[in-house]
Amino acid sequence: MTGRRRALVVATDTYDHAALGQLRSAAADAVALSEVLGDPEVGGFEVDVVQNAASHEVQAHIEDLFADSGPDDLVLLHFSGHGLKSDSGELFIAARNTRPDRLASSSVPADFVQRCMRGSRAHSIVLFLDCCYGGAFGEGVAVRAAGPVNVMDAFPKGRLGGGRGRAVISASSAIEYAFEGTTLTAEHEAPPSVFTSAVVHGLRTGDADRDEDGFVSLDELYDYVFDRVREANPKQTPGRDIEMSGEIYVARTRRRRVKAAPLPDALATALRNPDPTYRRGAVLELRDRLGHPDLAVALGALEALRAVAAGDVRAVADDAQAAIDAARPVVTPASVDLGDVDADASVDVERTLTLGGVPLAREVSVEAEPPLAAEVEGDEVVVTFSPTGRAFSGTLVLTAPTGAVTVPVTARVAGTDAPTGSGATPADDATPVPAATAGEDAAPDLVGTPRRLVPVSADPAAGTSGAVAATEPARPESAATEPPPPDPGRQAEQAARVRGVLGWLAIVSGALVLVGGMIAPWGAEDSTPNPSNDVVVQVVCYLALAVATGVALLARRSSPAIGVALVVPTATLAVIDALRAIGLLRDNTPPAPGPGWWLSILGQACMVVVAAVTVLAGPLRSSVARGGVGWTDPATIIVLAATAVGVLVIIEVATYLSSTNAGAYWVAWVWVCIVALVLLVAIGLPLDPVTARRAWLAASGVGLVSRTLASYLYAVTHTDSLHLIFGVVAGVVIVVAAIMLGRRPQPA
Repeated sequence: MTGRRRALVVATDTYDHAALGQLRSAAADAVALSEVLGDPEVGGFEVDVVQNAASHEVQAHIEDLFADSGPDDLVLLHFSGHGLKSDSGELFIAARNTRPDRLASSSVPADFVQRCMRGSRAHSIVLFLDCCYGGAFGEGVAVRAAGPVNVMDAFPKGRLGGGRGRAVISASSAIEYAFEGTTLTAEHEAPPSVFTSAVVHGLRTGDADRDEDGFVSLDELYDYVFDRVREANPKQTPGRDIEMSGEIYVARTRRRRVKAAPLPDALATALRNPDPTYRRGAVLELRDRLGHPDLAVALGALEALRAVAAGDVRAVADDAQAAIDAARPVVTPASVDLGDVDADASVDVERTLTLGGVPLAREVSVEAEPPLAAEVEGDEVVVTFSPTGRAFSGTLVLTAPTGAVTVPVTARVAGTDAPTGSGATPADDATPVPAATAGEDAAPDLVGTPRRLVPVSADPAAGTSGAVAATEPARPESAATEPPPPDPGRQAEQAARVRGVLGWLAIVSGALVLVGGMIAPWGAEDSTPNPSNDVVVQVVCYLALAVATGVALLARRSSPAIGVALVVPTATLAVIDALRAIGLLRDNTPPAPGPGWWLSILGQACMVVVAAVTVLAGPLRSSVARGGVGWTDPATIIVLAATAVGVLVIIEVATYLSSTNAGAYWVAWVWVCIVALVLLVAIGLPLDPVTARRAWLAASGVGLVSRTLASYLYAVTHTDSLHLIFGVVAGVVIVVAAIMLGRRPQPA
């Protein structure tokens, strides 16, 4: 929008007529709202304030506001005061000179506001009504009404004019009262009303920016105000009537959702390198990026470090956790002592906390419960305490992406003992304390210097496995009962145990298929297994892949990338062999399944389970990633050419079976083999690291050898070989070329 942003705040808390109760909050409403709307960093409005004026003065300002506005202007009008209702049901806004028995001449009729809105050239108009709908007075509570009234009915849809939009947001619904504060003690400074206080707080702090895009839309503001008002007073429900053809943004905020920037390719490749030395070097680079002034870069580094701390070997995980610990937010002082406060004090007490640490650690949000309040202003947190006449002991929680810190706050009543609660009163000049990392990445609360990176032994499993050298101070007795935070090293050990279980299950899968295919009787009526040559080839190929997968997963000193890369092609071969076994049972060969058939199916199912768990496990899955395809690498060209030959050979098999009475099931099964081969090669070519790419494609080549060689051995005893030997050769070529991938130096 290129037009002006104009706002008029009308507040009345003093009335000439004795029948209208005096309000405490209207003046505070006007000051607080005008400040936040007029702040060029927040609302950016040109704000006029009319306070305790006569009805004709209020009407003149309202008419000027709407008459002087252009088509591209955003106009905001805020009323804070009494709402009254005539005998005929019309709404009137009370002014200083309002007489309840002469509403038409001494107040501001809602109909007058409607006419001004309809006659305005401004196409974007927002009306805030902080007045309520009934006359009531409870003990210690002032109600903003002098008779039942329904503000929303006074501004119905279809009567607000055309253009881009009109919106009316009111403090409460038709059957409720709009409360202001909780006491009427004259000695206390009047705070803003519940409704206006929520509006001001949402705009000033940016909490109303629900999607964190840096702007507060009208819908976001209403949702925030609704939640905050209902939380403060369940008896009050804000209402709205909005007709908008697009978003209207009431304010800007300093908040913005930071998206993690992707890591550079070289750094991402180093993190996937099977050599732990390369990965530790990558962690050092991530530690430096964590302090980057660009928050997106820092957040990307933080996410990568957390993944390493949770899923890598102990030495590398400890280095990553040390880098995270060093980036915790730091707050000075570490605790707040408000000192001795008079029992009858009415003035708020303020203290300022200073934020330290890397830029990402200073992006904090604050949680405080009344009578505490806190706002973040740059690298400072302003803490406000509203005296209650009693001793106080509470906390503030400051949360940043890199962790959270709890700040104790205490206050004493002058002439009494220190409060009992969260412990002894700390000094204001306490040493800064780094925050505990939030969530599952939490680490012990260490006082003093952060943990540092230290060299590790060549064997991470022996001796000191690269644990970070850090001295943990003695904890107070009260902390002894707290559960210990998660240990990243233990998480890495748990991930290693998962790999171990999957590795042994893969080996068991190969053993079951071996016994079922070559040792146990295949049919229920058979006494001997009597395996044919084609079955032997399938069992041997599958056994080799299953054992290789298991060994790679069990190798704890290496990256899990090789095991992850082997498991998917092996599971694909298991599914294909299982479909073949099911097809043989359909053809009554054997007539009934024997122990060999069941053992083979069980072994193949085990491999599918291993693959599913591997793909779903984040630390294992994250060890491989998609990278670029080395199209100029001769090995890549050879793999593609050999795959094309293998596909053509298997297509010839499918064509041949279609011309015979083999059955639709077997033709479909052959096409499944073709699709599986194409997908495996297509997925495997761009895998990173290169060791995973080699393992994946080599396993795919073994699968092609298994299928074509078994078919060849079957065909030579039953019919023409159908040139299947070329498929066998193609599979062997894929295996050899896959092993050579990436070994030829590429141009920089």
